[in-house]
Amino acid sequence: MRILLTGKNGQLGWELHRLLEQGFEVIAIGRDDVDFRNPDELHDMLRRLPSFSIIVNTAAYTKVDQAEKEQHEAELVNIEAPAVLACEADRRGIPMIHFSTDYVFDGKKWTKPYTEKDKPNPLSIYGKSKLGGELRVRDLCEKHLIFRVSGLYGTRRRNFLTTMLNYAKASERPLVVDDQIVSPNWTPLIAEVIEHVIYRIFSSFPVHWGVYHLTGNGAATWYEFAKLTLEKASSISNKQIIQPVSVSSEEFHTTAKRPAYSVMNSDKFRNEFGYSLPDWKTQLLHCINTIGKDEL
Repeated sequence: MRILLTGKNGQLGWELHRLLEQGFEVIAIGRDDVDFRNPDELHDMLRRLPSFSIIVNTAAYTKVDQAEKEQHEAELVNIEAPAVLACEADRRGIPMIHFSTDYVFDGKKWTKPYTEKDKPNPLSIYGKSKLGGELRVRDLCEKHLIFRVSGLYGTRRRNFLTTMLNYAKASERPLVVDDQIVSPNWTPLIAEVIEHVIYRIFSSFPVHWGVYHLTGNGAATWYEFAKLTLEKASSISNKQIIQPVSVSSEEFHTTAKRPAYSVMNSDKFRNEFGYSLPDWKTQLLHCINTIGKDEL
């Protein structure tokens, strides 16, 4: 079975490529292979590729604040490119896995985690573009799986975790918002889950196509996440603990508005695929334990 993987150098795409190529033949493409802002170029490239059995799309415009100024570019990458991929998957009669975000919600629910039945209402251009991509994939490809993920981090590339660790190395106290509640997830574990899903598809297990939330249990503010990160890194490196500084979203001020509460319920995914992610603390501690002492 051959897999077409897009976004090969992105945070999630890199982890998926590394994992999937151990058991499958993978055609991996990224920005150095095709311009995802150019639907015609992407369409032509897809028609030139050899046969493949599934499309896994991790390519995305993820610069949340910059999207407020680059709306057209965000829409090309997050809406039009997935549409082209969905059309190709449907033309070939194969499934497509696509990734979306918790930022499709406005954060006003508060009482309990969002389910797939809750109506999206994004606050930012980024969130709106990701929702637009969802809708195009659903409309254009019958065999689709859309996974909404949240708070992705890892030990490579720039993300919230690596940013906090860089502050620790510089012995500087970061300002971190304490009024945005999320459920962060470690990308290698998300990749493992997707591998599990792909094996099920290729093994002809019945699959209910649609939208699924894919996060671990529990929730935290970014401040709580940063505090645990810095404490754990300090205990491993035997360095003085750097404490983050708690600030409000208003004090921190970003160009794009974030949902104050974007925790998602993953029961539907667990019931469908028989797999669940660990809670956010377990994921984070596992992640930091994989980092060498000299790197902290």
